Amino acid sequence: MIDYRFLAGAIIIMLVIIVNDILKRTTSFDMEKVDVGQLCKKFVNHIKRMFSVSIKRKYSAHSFIIEKSTGDNSLFLADCGDNQATVMATLRQITGISYDHAKWIVNAVPTVFIKNISDQEADLTKKALEFVGAKVDIK
Repeated sequence: MIDYRFLAGAIIIMLVIIVNDILKRTTSFDMEKVDVGQLCKKFVNHIKRMFSVSIKRKYSAHSFIIEKSTGDNSLFLADCGDNQATVMATLRQITGISYDHAKWIVNAVPTVFIKNISDQEADLTKKALEFVGAKVDIK
């Protein structure tokens, strides 16, 4: 997986060098008078918005449903309770999904997050999530 913070930082450094070189060649521009830190912060925020928009368009809520093949039940996350981070951590431990995947599930509440799961797995997962404060239904 690509680390977007590293990519954005590398792009910023390259653009600052390129813009500085172009401005030196074409005008009597003095880079020392420019607040590079503020310029970089604005650029990083713009890059973050661009990446978040492209990621949201790439994935939908349906692409984050965990498909099993052990049974006919589905688990429905109705509410995360007070501590979303604990619910996300529990989801990650039980299912082995990534942080982003767990975050999408928690932010998409109410949602079905596991399909075709056996009775025993569904019951154990439901109990674990209810223990940390979530409300889960088996359908």
